[in-house]
Amino acid sequence: MRRLVGLAAPYKWYLAAGGALTLLSSATNLSLPWIMRFAINRIVEEKSVALLDRFALIVIGVVMISALIGFGQYVLISYAGNRIVTDVRARLFSHLLRLPVTFFDRTRSGDLTSHLSNDVSLMQQSLGSDLVTIFGQSLMLIGCIFTAVYMNARLTAVVVGLLLVVMLGFVISGRRLRKLTRSALDALSETMGTMTEALANIRLVKAFVREPYEGGRADERLEKVFKLNMKASISEGIMGTVAFAGFITLILGVLWFGGRSIMSGHLTWGDLAAFLVTIMFMSGPMSQLASLYTRLQRAVGASDRVFAILDDEPEIPDPRNPVAFPIREGTVTFQKIEFRYVPETPVLNGLALELPAGKVTALVGASGGGKTTIASLLYRFYEPQSGQISIDDVPIVQIRRDELREHIGLVPQDTILFNGTIRENIRYGRLGATEQEVEEAAKAANVHEFVQGFADGYDTVVGERGVTLSGGQRQRVAIARALLKNPRILILDEATSALDAKSEALVREALDRLMKGRTTLVIAHRLTTIQNADQIAVLEGGQVVELGTHRQLLERGGRYSDLHLLGIENTSVSP
Repeated sequence: MRRLVGLAAPYKWYLAAGGALTLLSSATNLSLPWIMRFAINRIVEEKSVALLDRFALIVIGVVMISALIGFGQYVLISYAGNRIVTDVRARLFSHLLRLPVTFFDRTRSGDLTSHLSNDVSLMQQSLGSDLVTIFGQSLMLIGCIFTAVYMNARLTAVVVGLLLVVMLGFVISGRRLRKLTRSALDALSETMGTMTEALANIRLVKAFVREPYEGGRADERLEKVFKLNMKASISEGIMGTVAFAGFITLILGVLWFGGRSIMSGHLTWGDLAAFLVTIMFMSGPMSQLASLYTRLQRAVGASDRVFAILDDEPEIPDPRNPVAFPIREGTVTFQKIEFRYVPETPVLNGLALELPAGKVTALVGASGGGKTTIASLLYRFYEPQSGQISIDDVPIVQIRRDELREHIGLVPQDTILFNGTIRENIRYGRLGATEQEVEEAAKAANVHEFVQGFADGYDTVVGERGVTLSGGQRQRVAIARALLKNPRILILDEATSALDAKSEALVREALDRLMKGRTTLVIAHRLTTIQNADQIAVLEGGQVVELGTHRQLLERGGRYSDLHLLGIENTSVSP
């Protein structure tokens, strides 16, 4: 709860101003019972119509002033609340971007969407208006109690006793509501993950006619969410029922006790009317506080999930005194690298490999041999358990992570494009690139030619994951993006999907331009790439078992020769 309130700290002055207006509004409202008490006793005593008219005008004036104050309070609190929620979403997303790849390996995208949407939405009101409303309504309630005590202490004792009973019921139900809310949000995250996964792979779902299966899985999870939400709603309903029953009991208790006091001569009709108005004013804060308490419990349940993400450690921090990225040659060295994703299963076992500067090194080997892992370690998506990776004899752990990645280009196996224009996707390689630089990169990657055939040219929207482009076109856009980045080191994870002869030739030509003069690591699937590589590293058992050119390795008649006979393209799909 303390951390939830702490999120509002940057906007404390807006909230304080809103609180001050709430206090002023409460004071204005609390003046009404006193005005009523005085007026009723005088009107009953003097039977004056003029006095009644003046009393009505005064009450209207007080109500209008209170309404204007309330509007000012609403504007201030709404601003603070919306700003806080915007900040929370931005902070959460920024933190997610800085989390290590291992976090995303174990977390489904649907869960993250639920955190950013559902959890923060539940926190929204509690981070703004609810905090001030709780403060204002609590003051109003306390003011009403003091006013009631001053008017009649014995009647107030009856009221406070009943209030304590109601509050006890709220505390018990509130704890249960908080737990149920968190459980419901966890179940909703799981459901969102299932739905997002199915929609992201809709072509596979349709190809295998699995619409009924996926629909059934979603229905099953939605039913679980429904049941948990119903339990939470019942708990919330119990709290509302307790509040309503408590208020009715309060009114009946005051009427019963007040009626007896009037009959015994200890109370006047004006006193009872003023006391009842005070109790009516208490009903507003009581009702709002009851509603706010239930919302707050839901918000705390949601905030627990958000803070669990924010407490996750980001990537290993950069060194205090980082070394500038070396720009001499670009030789990459892997020395005795040990790496495993899970403790009992080694992926790389004492790997030793050098990528010569400006040369192409192709990695080949059976699936699961660690080819993609080597690329991920160079990018520092993961850290090896032991060993060292260096660029021009400088350990990469001494280089700032963002600077390291700025000098490494990536062309992934599964071409990743954003749902934007072709221009935006190419410019993703270097956001500050000029229009001319974007076009030059597109021409070098053989993108410009097919773009000219689109009505919107470079402003053509490619759709989610580039669905409106062909496979070859997507690959060439990815190559143009890497060319625009102009990296010193290049990682190329070749696509395994077959292209028609013309597209294959255009992609090959673009790749040759991209790799020229760069230190290139290729996770190779095509025989042409392997044959033209400056050196080939054969991986097996997490180690380099053979190293040489295509011709040299064939002449040795070792593992590479076996893979070549089997057909490298069919045995080297990256892990």
